[in-house]
Amino acid sequence: MSKYENLAKLIVQGVGGKENIISLTNCITRLRFKLKDESKADTEKLQDTEGIIKILSAGGQYQVVIGNHVSDVKSAVDEVIGVIPVLEEDNDSPKGNLFDRFVDMISGIFTPILAVLSASGMIKGLGAVLVFALGYQFQSTSTYAVINAIGDGLFMFLPIFIGYTAMKKFKGTPFIGMMIATALVYPGFLDGSATATFGQLDFFGIPFSIPMAGYASTVMPIIASAAFGSYVERWLRKILPDVVKLFLVPFFTALITVPLTFIIIGPVMNMVSSAMGNGFMFLMDISPILFGAVLGFGWQIMVMFGMHWAIIPFAIIQMASGEPTGLLVGSAGASWAQTGAVLAVMLKTKEQKLKELSIPAFISGIFGVTEAAIYGITLPKKKPFWASCIVASIAGAIAMGLGIRAYSMAGLGIFAFTGHIRLDGNITEMVWMMIIATGALIGGFALAWILGFEDGKVNSKLSKEEAKKIAIGKN
Repeated sequence: MSKYENLAKLIVQGVGGKENIISLTNCITRLRFKLKDESKADTEKLQDTEGIIKILSAGGQYQVVIGNHVSDVKSAVDEVIGVIPVLEEDNDSPKGNLFDRFVDMISGIFTPILAVLSASGMIKGLGAVLVFALGYQFQSTSTYAVINAIGDGLFMFLPIFIGYTAMKKFKGTPFIGMMIATALVYPGFLDGSATATFGQLDFFGIPFSIPMAGYASTVMPIIASAAFGSYVERWLRKILPDVVKLFLVPFFTALITVPLTFIIIGPVMNMVSSAMGNGFMFLMDISPILFGAVLGFGWQIMVMFGMHWAIIPFAIIQMASGEPTGLLVGSAGASWAQTGAVLAVMLKTKEQKLKELSIPAFISGIFGVTEAAIYGITLPKKKPFWASCIVASIAGAIAMGLGIRAYSMAGLGIFAFTGHIRLDGNITEMVWMMIIATGALIGGFALAWILGFEDGKVNSKLSKEEAKKIAIGKN
């Protein structure tokens, strides 16, 4: 019996039962439900359930904020609900406006691979640290080559990973998505040798071209290709006889989708990606300091509603292609300011339970996970939350003003610093980010302490036992 079985049963009952669930995924701290009818969910009851931090409804998703041990709770929920039958009338398309649908699509594609993306970035940072510590000659060793391969491999073959998650998101067969992606990163098309061998490339007389670096590390082409491929697959399943579907569906899906990706989809999506990336860079070029201030102030608010997914993919695109990016630098002080504000509450409050809840929230914040701090501590107290936003805005403006960039997709909190190490081992920007993070932590603490808060009942439903586990994710 799972330790979270009782909690899982209460969650399933609270969202309207198994029959009201279309799908369930999770991110770092939240269960993300797609429900047939959100009005059937008993939000008030769930909000009062011990072990649940917060209930949110955003981007067409019914989100149950749990904490760092969310994957264990999801496993328990999966055991309770079993296999959810997918019916033709079950509409799992995103709800809401176009922005909500975009956020839902992007989060569904990137959330499953975000942890390994961060791990790869940290490994690249480790390689840079070793170059700094051992000297530039370390780059010529096979040890460095192995470390670099571990860190770079995922980014080089990123389309294969996204081919899986995107095809799954678009209700196609994930392995067909991977099959399509492998063609895009096939060695001859990856290193330019195909163009060198054949000159002008064509497919039965229809000309096409491959980008200079091929489609390695790209994002937008495979997402669009998977969307188109999933449509082709569903169409084929309707018209082909059952006896040949097993092998003819992937055969024709790949045979139709891959050439069209090379000829039309890939070039068009590369142009779209470049245009959107240039748009963000244009905004930063107008006033990097203002961009950092706005992003820093609004980052925690964006995370609460899942809106940060509108920016994250473009930072991943830049870093995956080997280019440093400043897109997320302005948000780097937000978690530290929030953590400082929690520390102020923890030391200033006279409520014993609030002190106990603040300790794991503070520890969790050091590692970059602030949901427990936001929903359980600072947001209910109001002033500490806004204090952290103000300090994060100042930190973001300073970071952008200094021209700090990220060179790899590192982890969260203290693990994020390695992402600012240059590939040649230069740690100047990492040191600046450490100074800014320290300043944000102290600033968040000081401003929250000065502004104060009403020392009344805390709006948190976490039990003492669950609160202690948020930071360390123990089962």
